[in-house]
Amino acid sequence: MSIFKRIFSSYISHKKVSIRNSLIASAALFSINTNGAFAASKNYVAVEPLTCDIVKSIALPSDEVICLVDRKQDVHDLKISPKQARLLKKADKVFTLGTEMTPAMRNWVKRNSTVVLGVSAIDIDDHSDHDDHDDHGHSAKKHDDHDDHDDHGHSAKKHDDHDDHDHHDHGGVDPHVWHDPHNIIKMGEVVSKSLKKDVPERKLRKAISKRFKTFDKTLEDLDKWIVKQVSTIPSSNRVIVSKHKAMDYYGDAFGFETISLLDFLGHSSSLRPQNISKVLNELKEENVKVIFKEQEPASKLVNNLSKQSSIPLSSNQIFVDGLMMEGNTITVAVHNTCTIVNELGGSCDETTGFDLASNWGSLNQ
Repeated sequence: MSIFKRIFSSYISHKKVSIRNSLIASAALFSINTNGAFAASKNYVAVEPLTCDIVKSIALPSDEVICLVDRKQDVHDLKISPKQARLLKKADKVFTLGTEMTPAMRNWVKRNSTVVLGVSAIDIDDHSDHDDHDDHGHSAKKHDDHDDHDDHGHSAKKHDDHDDHDHHDHGGVDPHVWHDPHNIIKMGEVVSKSLKKDVPERKLRKAISKRFKTFDKTLEDLDKWIVKQVSTIPSSNRVIVSKHKAMDYYGDAFGFETISLLDFLGHSSSLRPQNISKVLNELKEENVKVIFKEQEPASKLVNNLSKQSSIPLSSNQIFVDGLMMEGNTITVAVHNTCTIVNELGGSCDETTGFDLASNWGSLNQ
């Protein structure tokens, strides 16, 4: 178990009593204020673990939210089983990141009961409130406050399934939008508006809005926390090098240059000497301090490039495709940020980050 995980586990154990007491009080207050909520409970299915965490954080406690995919399963390679198909058919609504992240949903996103909250359903944030951050040009749409979101009908390109399961080709569309907290807020807006359509009672819609308000505030606090942590990194060190093109939204939001090794190398099973030379030169020119691994143990590609470039690997992995085995949406953001900040010469305030994760956790327990 990593130092980060041990600290997190110890910290959470101290928070359990206060969280439990808060939950009991909140549940009592909620039952008083909503009366008939349990009679109007809905059955929702959230496909990806991240989606499930978001939906549970906003849905009424009386609603059943089923997580379709286990955290150990790579959603890129998901093949929907007969049991999972039955769950999808029976659900009042199905929530998913969409086919850019989960290609197996291609036949389900067309259904009226399916709500997409991924990259095709939101206007990507342009980080205009981060005036001190450089924009590294990832072709994001300008952020506007829209009342309506298109939950359906995106035209995602087909996902290419490679022998190297670490290499996910998203057809030119980067689906990893949740690495920017402002994008998670927009995903939550899609969920909140969809959930409120299912409840005719005004008091229940207000209850959903109240939960979303806490959801929103926690993510705004997370965003401010990340900005503060990143500010401790020397500006010349702010380069994130990892295997996949998955941290661009994070880089754009918080002022990093991001380098995807596979952008230089192509398919990792057919590496060419000239491509290796190209990436080694790029790492040298950018004064790269560390290569961030995305799995344990690190892939052969990342290990080889680390040895050839004499650039060390990060001591902890970063999680790019969803949630960690334990924790929630905030936990993975705190983990990734502290890993990046500490490795690049900054200093990360883990305790405050864990407080935010605890606040979030109180919503969906």
